[in-house]
Amino acid sequence: MKWYAGGQERGHQAITMIKALLSDLKQDDQMAPLQSVLRSYQAEFEAQTTAVPLILSRMNIAIANVIQKEGLHLSASQQAKLKEMTALSTIRYGY
Repeated sequence: MKWYAGGQERGHQAITMIKALLSDLKQDDQMAPLQSVLRSYQAEFEAQTTAVPLILSRMNIAIANVIQKEGLHLSASQQAKLKEMTALSTIRYGY
């Protein structure tokens, strides 16, 4: 994704990444809390009622909290998908 991509483009990309991560997590019942967080943010992206950068920021914090609180261990591929998804919130403002 381009660093100058708009919020709507980032939102669509986030939905795609969330769906991919959810399908990867589907086989593991221990990941239910993380799946719940991802589903709630997927619904928020689809509703488009809040600015996408704000949703991304809150989602990153919620994901980190649930992983730490529940002591979840992600596979290497899941970690890569999560890292790619959190990178969506990186917006560079240059002059």
